[in-house]
Formats: sequence, C-alpha cells, structure tokens
Amino acid sequence: MKKTSRKILSVALALIMVLCSLPFSGVTFSASALYEGYFSYSVNYGEATIKRCHTSISGDVVIPSALGGYPVTCIGGSAFRDCTDLTSVTIPDSVTSIGGWAFKDCYGLTSVTIPDSVTSIGEKA
Repeated sequence: MKKTSRKILSVALALIMVLCSLPFSGVTFSASALYEGYFSYSVNYGEATIKRCHTSISGDVVIPSALGGYPVTCIGGSAFRDCTDLTSVTIPDSVTSIGGWAFKDCYGLTSVTIPDSVTSIGEKA
C-alpha cells in the first residue's frame, strides 16, 4: 500500500472514530413500520402518526393518546380506510391533524369526536 493511501485511510478511520463517539442525546430517529394493537404508526421528531388501522377493528374505538410511548399527534391519510365495522371514533387531545380520506369507506361509522386540539383536517376526511 502506498504511503498516500495509508495516510488517507488513517484520516478516514480517525474521522469515523470521532463521529461514532459523539453523543446522540436529543436526536430522534424515525421508523417506518411500527405496530401496536390494531395500529400501524410511524415516529418522527418524537411524535407518532397513525398510518393504518387493521380493518378488523370494530365498534366504538378510542384512539390512544400515545403509541410506543410517543404522543399520537396525527391520523394519517386513509388511516382507517375500509374499517367497515367501526361505529364511533373518539380522537384524543394529543391529535392536531387528520389526513385526507382518513375514514374512507367506513360505512358503519356514525360518530367521530374531534377535540379542539385538531387544527388541520384533510380533504374528505
């Protein structure tokens, strides 16, 4: 190995060691496929978004205020799509937005309780 190549390799390894030793407190990573109960959700910046609800859910549903220890702040677009046996949904105060078509084809749904904390509701939600 040439002297120049060894020098570049040494510098690169030193840089990697420095980066690996930096503290990562306060840094939040996001995940794309987390599951709890009937819900599939993602976490971004320490907040959970419900991405999908299993279509076997039925009856009166109270959406949890937290999933995986993260506050649920968003119900994603089409999250409850085709949950035909839902009759009512209660949304917690932690939620601030509801995505478009969130309850599409929920034919049995007769009531949705939306708290004042919700400031954004998508198209045809």
